[in-house]
Amino acid sequence: MAEEAAFILLVEDDPDISAIAVVALHLDPGRTVTPMRTGADALQHLQNSPKPDLVLTGNNLPDMDGVALMKAIQSRMGDAPRIAFFTAAVRPSDVARYAIAGAVGTIAKPFDPLGLAAQVRALLPSTFG
Repeated sequence: MAEEAAFILLVEDDPDISAIAVVALHLDPGRTVTPMRTGADALQHLQNSPKPDLVLTGNNLPDMDGVALMKAIQSRMGDAPRIAFFTAAVRPSDVARYAIAGAVGTIAKPFDPLGLAAQVRALLPSTFG
């Protein structure tokens, strides 16, 4: 039985980190990753595309912070996707702020490219286990 594909929206403004993350996430079979550079681009994409299974967002985007993006997604989508942070801002107070806003997890940067797919898999809905 084939595993269902998971759709991941990656919101990361650094093109090098984004490229490495996309390649790393594709190490997990059946993952489709759509990279975006800004919160505005991500919101536009979400308006016109099927809901992703996970939004993985940086915290310091060029046009807004990740919590603001998360709140915008939650307010615009009745059935909002799961959202996790992909950021270097991982002090306990930062991680608590993300969790209070509704994040399902935080992946620290710098990250291990070989371990990223497994970290993301753990954040996906259980149907993708």
